[in-house]
Amino acid sequence: MEPSAALAAEYSDKASAYLRHWSPVIGPMALPLLDRLPLAASRWVLDLGAGTGAHLEPIAARAPAARILGVDVALGMLRIAQQRTTHRLAAMDAQSLAIQSGTIDVATLIFMLFHVPDPITALREVWRTLRAGGVVGVVTWGRDEGMPGLAIWREELNAIGAAPDPRDPIVMQQERMDAPDKLSALLRHAGFGLVQTWTHGFEHRWTIDAIIDAQLGCGMAARRIGHLSRSDASKCEARVRQRLARLDPEILTYRPEILFATASVQH
Repeated sequence: MEPSAALAAEYSDKASAYLRHWSPVIGPMALPLLDRLPLAASRWVLDLGAGTGAHLEPIAARAPAARILGVDVALGMLRIAQQRTTHRLAAMDAQSLAIQSGTIDVATLIFMLFHVPDPITALREVWRTLRAGGVVGVVTWGRDEGMPGLAIWREELNAIGAAPDPRDPIVMQQERMDAPDKLSALLRHAGFGLVQTWTHGFEHRWTIDAIIDAQLGCGMAARRIGHLSRSDASKCEARVRQRLARLDPEILTYRPEILFATASVQH
């Protein structure tokens, strides 16, 4: 399966687990971006990579006169969003948007650009849809070692002979945009001007049960453990749980650096 289609299928399949386990963790991390965007005067706002719709209502609260369009390539995610919002939703590939040029006032790309095989193409598509003076806002990961316990999961999955992660690396391009200068370069290469970037540290305290549930629900472990027998999968989970229980509780606190950017269309 083509990498983007495979990723969309993965997110569709795990949409409910994502909503329960991961969206509450990363949802609040994007809110500082919204307060730096000119949403109050906007008429059309595009949330590209809207997923389960976590940011549609926060956007609407800041853009009371705007029509808001949430777009995602994963139909399963949009089905959940449809149950949670009355805003417009559409399935589209970020690299080929079925949106008229020069019609959007503000576009948000929240924790999604690193999943696009060609981020420059996606940013140019956003540039095309924005009106003159329109603004894009991006949220992505800066310095981030991943959720607590990730290395333990990898070690135990490898030790028990789990298959490699089937996800194509082309849909995980975080290293292309994990620093302010890298993200600025991408935006300028796509044609944007007045680029501003900043970082912010966040903190989320995980429990062992939450780490296990999140990984088995929609994480790397979920992609690999399904290839094991039920007995081996149970042994692997038990080993991970035992090792997590021996960690200092402070290590279970997740402290990623979040990277933000805004840029505008200058004609």
